[in-house]
Amino acid sequence: MAKRQPTEPRISIADTAEGLRIVMPCRRSWFVICFLAFWLCGWAVAEVMVANQFLKGDSPPEGELFMLAWFGVWTVGGVVALYAWLWQLMGKEMLTVRGQTFKIRRDVGGFGFDKEYNLIQMRDLRIGSVGSSPLAFSSSFQLWGVGGGVISFDHGERTCRFGAGLDEAEAKQIVTAIKQRFKIQGSHD
Repeated sequence: MAKRQPTEPRISIADTAEGLRIVMPCRRSWFVICFLAFWLCGWAVAEVMVANQFLKGDSPPEGELFMLAWFGVWTVGGVVALYAWLWQLMGKEMLTVRGQTFKIRRDVGGFGFDKEYNLIQMRDLRIGSVGSSPLAFSSSFQLWGVGGGVISFDHGERTCRFGAGLDEAEAKQIVTAIKQRFKIQGSHD
């Protein structure tokens, strides 16, 4: 029987001139990548066909409103699927803690969105289960590896999450690194 060797770490934790920097690459799912690539091909064909019908004026007048609504929903769905596919291919979460600023960036190929929090107003940094609600918009992205996360903290009256795709050992490593360097209210060791 072959002994299992520990895997190489996916995350990187470093003290830099910018402060504590943690990089968490997306946990890739080849099923999701292949499924979305296939779906996006079909999406693109339908997108072009319907757009051509509108441009040529070939759409039936009685169904034009329906086609326009369908086209809008189909376009938004395609953009969301494209983002999820790109996230699976090259997405990563980057956490930077400097001074009193706690910044989380969800980055896809150099483009992304930052969320900044005041470290003083953060409470109870912890590892928890991935919270999902079928009615929450962000929960729908968790299936594709984009939303939520296993690390959470309270900020004001909200619970914020990050670390999508981390397993428990990786999450523990990140929470320990943050707690060793910064004092967060309500966080117990």
